[in-house]
Amino acid sequence: MTYQSDADDVAAKPFKSAGDLDSALNTLGSYNADQLTRGWMAYSALVASQDPEFSATVRDIEAFYGREPVMKSFAAGNNYARSLKGGDDAVGGAIAVTDSDLPRLYSNAAVIKEQGYSLQGYGWAKSRIRDGGKRAETVKVLQGKAKPADNLIVTALTGPAPLSDTTKAGVINAAATADDMAGAVRLPAFLTTGFTGNRQKVKYGKEAVANQIASLAAMRVIGANSVDQTRLSKVMMEPGVQSCLKMQNLQLQGCVAGVGQEFELPHCISQHTLTEVADCLGSVYK
Repeated sequence: MTYQSDADDVAAKPFKSAGDLDSALNTLGSYNADQLTRGWMAYSALVASQDPEFSATVRDIEAFYGREPVMKSFAAGNNYARSLKGGDDAVGGAIAVTDSDLPRLYSNAAVIKEQGYSLQGYGWAKSRIRDGGKRAETVKVLQGKAKPADNLIVTALTGPAPLSDTTKAGVINAAATADDMAGAVRLPAFLTTGFTGNRQKVKYGKEAVANQIASLAAMRVIGANSVDQTRLSKVMMEPGVQSCLKMQNLQLQGCVAGVGQEFELPHCISQHTLTEVADCLGSVYK
């Protein structure tokens, strides 16, 4: 959610200098593949965990077998959780939320790319880039550090789901006192109402992703906060999505190192931090 908010913010600000380009690059270029994979998997599991039929089934299973045995099964990340009653619908809702998010990423990418074309009329934007390698190295370092999630969003998501009116109001009020963060707290409707839209089907060959989303969702239902972190991290790191996003990290570095003029940089930002990241996430169902 922090990544999506940053994408909105970058696209909303016109590039007026090379410094603005650097700021946009460093903001969106700082998300690394591991971080985005874990974030997207957890985000999807948050949606799936709200499916009433699935969550009720998970609680019934826990009550019958006990917490530790079922947690061990869920932590394996196999198809056990998704095979439970409501499992496919829960994952279908999660994927549908991604489907509703991606058009905004593509739209932001188009806005940023279009700015690159319009910048060709400005002298500063036609300047030759002599430090492309240095810029690329900066992006690499930032990716290595990874960008922390927005604190207000973390506060919103660590409470019960759906959020209570009191919790939601508290988060929004906190944002209102911090102008630089207010834009980051745009909570999706599913957090307060539960998912109510049409569900998407998992693409053939992507069942492993669906299994891990369902497993994470089940762990959340019964209280993932007390789960061994090694177990949890393994289920959150889906190899296919991670590999796709890792390639975009590398492509961004190469693109930044290779551009010759400032007005070409928005293409790198648009393509490798937004469009192709959205492609990676969308490949689960498209």
